[in-house]
Amino acid sequence: MKNFSATMVVIATIALLGAAPAAGATLFGETLGTNIAITGEDDNGSYILPVLTGPVLVGSSGFSDNIAVFKQLTQDGFSTASNQIDGNVIVVIDTNTISVEMLGQVQPFELESQFSGIGGSSFHIVSIADSATGVIDGVNIILFSSFTPHSVDFATFYLGYQPGTDLTQTVTLTFANGAGAIPEPSTWAMMLLGFAGISFAGYRKTNGRQVARCRLTLAAIRR
Repeated sequence: MKNFSATMVVIATIALLGAAPAAGATLFGETLGTNIAITGEDDNGSYILPVLTGPVLVGSSGFSDNIAVFKQLTQDGFSTASNQIDGNVIVVIDTNTISVEMLGQVQPFELESQFSGIGGSSFHIVSIADSATGVIDGVNIILFSSFTPHSVDFATFYLGYQPGTDLTQTVTLTFANGAGAIPEPSTWAMMLLGFAGISFAGYRKTNGRQVARCRLTLAAIRR
């Protein structure tokens, strides 16, 4: 029973360490897969305007890129300066934040930003916090944000023609140690068994002391 309890303690400890925050984790030095694109539609149907795709190396001081975007649109049969996307998408990656800014003249479209390959086997994402500056009712909104242990996906939606639009969506990541695979049911069962083993060992130890005291008391009475 002693060996069993020790094994359960080890299992529970490993599980707790795997879930511990990764104090030294950072996006600096990471090579991330990126897929940032603008999607929408005009008289010619649906379109996809690539902004930033492929691997991106985050240097020792982070990553920053200012990408010019342009798309001539047709609305009601007209291609004019008022029917186009013309601006800049600014991407900034810091220690544990990723922000994407749309600056310029826009028509209704969705700007979606996907980043993958984060952490690898050394650390993984356990939560994200989404924030934005420049959100204006009836003009633009945060559409969604989501994550997996090694990727984030977030998007904004622009509702109408706006020259001078300036919206920045920022996702802040919280990391933990390890690869971050979702535990299988058997793993959860072993964790629970480990904690139960610890509790049972404590119970047996306490109960054994009580039995010993009772025996001493009985022995004293018989004398």
